[in-house]
Formats: sequence, structure tokens, C-alpha cells
Amino acid sequence: MPLSVVVMAGGMGKRMFSKKVKVLHPLLGRPMLDYVVDTARGINPDVVVVVYGKKGQEIRGRYEGVRYAFQEEPRGTGDAVKVALKELNDINGDVLVLSGDVPLIKKNTLLTLVDYHRRNKLDATLLTCEFDDPTGYGRIIRDGEVIKGIVEEVDATPEIKKIKEINTGIYVFRKDALESALLKLKPDNVQGEYYLTDVIGIFVDEKRRVGGVKLRDKTEIKGVNTRKDLAEVEEILRQQKLESLMLSGVRIIMPHTVYIEEEVEIGKDTVIYPFTIIKGKTKIGEDCRIGPFAVLDSCEVRDGEKVP
Repeated sequence: MPLSVVVMAGGMGKRMFSKKVKVLHPLLGRPMLDYVVDTARGINPDVVVVVYGKKGQEIRGRYEGVRYAFQEEPRGTGDAVKVALKELNDINGDVLVLSGDVPLIKKNTLLTLVDYHRRNKLDATLLTCEFDDPTGYGRIIRDGEVIKGIVEEVDATPEIKKIKEINTGIYVFRKDALESALLKLKPDNVQGEYYLTDVIGIFVDEKRRVGGVKLRDKTEIKGVNTRKDLAEVEEILRQQKLESLMLSGVRIIMPHTVYIEEEVEIGKDTVIYPFTIIKGKTKIGEDCRIGPFAVLDSCEVRDGEKVP
């Protein structure tokens, strides 16, 4: 069965206090949207559609082989998906919906979600997660394996607020069912927007099958809404990059003092000394000595060389 992926990247991100569209803010030298698109491509879907807004014109054409949908006005997540589906008239099957500001989500998580959705022949499948403090999140209402609804924090009773399972905002839908529900969405909220979460309520009312997969590693669904969030997500990515290098044979002394960007390549038996910054497309060979207090940006260091 065909699979399409919709990446919502139309939001400006007011809490970033920036002229730059939120999803283009860099993480380890790459726009955060790159990480989401790369992960989407990694599950080998038939189509990827990126939804962008008025101030995100530089997003269009950034990724080869990707379709683009223009959301003229920021009218909510439901409207963003509706705009994206116009680019999918030639394909049926399932639709996986991702957010461009959740860059830590992993390929295996998405594959597990899609597999669960298909094995259980569901109309919609949510990725959920349990938080010790779920304040601010929509709560998942379950009857065993069946999801009966999402209750937002503002509408939750004291009893519902005790529920720790929350909605992550990542979904798989059967396309024809999604198209039908989107036509029934109404902007009955303070923001006057069309919310994708309301589709789940429509599905439940129509007795459609809705299920969920519970995510164990909550860091995967950490979103970026502020500069503080951006720094926290970048720190997670920085540690992952350093760990990957060390496991491949690179020695990094005092790794908490070292900053290495995503596209940097380093050969085995090279030693990186403290307080070193390595950026861009820098390529370092084997048996090198870099630092301390070195700064390299998009350069090449041959085997056995020392910097400085």
C-alpha cells in the first residue's frame, strides 16, 4: 500500500522572536527541517510533501524529489494537512503526518507506527507518550487498545488531568478517511484555526478504528518553540554526534567541551583535544591531532596532520 509523508513546516514560530522561519533555525549547522525530511525519506515513502508558509519561500525547492504545498494563511494544523493533500491527488493509501519542529524523531519509531497501523487495519494511529507531568498536553482517552478521544488541557476534568499518556502530534491516517474528516473540521476555538486533533474526535464519532503506539524515549518528540528549546535539542544532537564519532574510533578528550557539527567527518585514531570547535563540511583524516582551542570550518585535514 502506498505511503505519503506530510511535513508541516508553515509556522513562523512567534516565540522564537526571529525574522527567520522557525524550521530553518540551525541545529549543529543544519536547519532543523533537514533532520525531519531526512528521517521521512529514510522510511522510503512514495511521496514526501513539505507544507510551507508565506515567509518560508526558501523552503520550496530545498529538497530534491520532494513535493511542496503552500499554506497561504496560518490557519492551523488541520488546514496545513488539507493543503498538503491537494498535492497527493495521484496517490492513495496511508498518510503519515510529521512536524518540522520535532527533529529528534527516529526512523525506527515511524516504521513501528506505520507497521502497527497497517497490521491492525486502523483508520488512524497516534504516536503517544507518557509524561510524569503531562501539564499542557492533550490527554489520550483509551478503552484498552482503542483510543476514544483526545482531551485538551483546557477541557480536561480533574480526573482526566491525572492521565499521563499524551498526544505527540504524529499520526498515520488512511487517506480517504482523513480527506472526509478534514471537510468536517470547524474553527470552533479561540484561535479560529482548524485543528488536526479534531479529526480524531470525528473518527470516534463515526465509529472509525483509532489506535495508538506508545513511545518509550520521550526525547524523540521534544519540539522546538523557543530559543531555549533550540539549545536543548542541539545539545542532545551534539552528544549523539560525539558518541557516534567515538564509537567509530575517534578519541575525544573532555567531550563536554567539544562542539562538532553534523556534517563533519573524522577518521579513526584521530584525537580531538578540549575546547575545540569543528564546523561545516570539515573532513579530517586518520591519526590526526586537533586542538586544544582549535576552530575548523569547512576545511580538510590530511592523515597524520596536527592542528594547530
